[in-house]
Amino acid sequence: MSHYAISELDDLNLVHEFLSGDPAYAAYALADLEPPAADHCRWFAASRTGQIEGLALVYDPMELAILFLMGDPPALSALLLHGVGPERVFFTAPSAVTNILPDFYRVDEMMGMLRMRITSGIFNPYIDPASVPMEVVTLELDDSADVQALLDLTSRADGRDPRDVFFEPQMLLDGTYRGVKIDGQLVAVAGTHIVSRRAGVAALGNVAVHPDHRRKGLGGLVSQATTRALIDQEYELIVLNVRQNNQAANKIYRRLGYKPITPYVEGVAERY
Repeated sequence: MSHYAISELDDLNLVHEFLSGDPAYAAYALADLEPPAADHCRWFAASRTGQIEGLALVYDPMELAILFLMGDPPALSALLLHGVGPERVFFTAPSAVTNILPDFYRVDEMMGMLRMRITSGIFNPYIDPASVPMEVVTLELDDSADVQALLDLTSRADGRDPRDVFFEPQMLLDGTYRGVKIDGQLVAVAGTHIVSRRAGVAALGNVAVHPDHRRKGLGGLVSQATTRALIDQEYELIVLNVRQNNQAANKIYRRLGYKPITPYVEGVAERY
């Protein structure tokens, strides 16, 4: 392995410059440069001849820390060899790192993911709201318990790890959430994982439909409404994450105009 200088970065301008080399992949990390997320971030770089070739973000405000990796595999190997990264992490990494992580971590779960992006010019609102006999509503803080309950229900129904779903009531205030209610019950939701006005970044997420109300077009309807709202708010970079093997969701997002940008992997791992 080539010799790399490993350092913790305090100069966020250097971090921003490196992340901006692939803003779609780094969308979440770009948003983390702003408070309050920035207060929980530590950034580590692997450099040669003064140039950053690998970057690691350790984000640790929650029970399970997040490890984000970006850069060339040899540089990322150097960071991991140096001990960067907590003992147990939820990781996001380039697909090329699948052969590297097992050298440092016991990988409990690894999922093939796809980052997709949309712009106003390619947005295709293919669902005519008038053709669906259910109104899409804006969700507010008072709806937080219902959103959490629906996310928990769909997670169990789909056999997903609960750690795969992240939601806090504050996200209803800071972000954009749309839903469908039937007889007062929330049966479909779509919202934002992150929003960053300064970075111009928003990420569609937490899309869920009650198992009893699927195959009615509700997932597409709330995703379309949330995407429309983000475009109207003029976010420059609008992205989403989807499992590569989730054919139903992929079909919906592609019909809306989302384009695949880059594959990557994420999962849970623990150091040996």
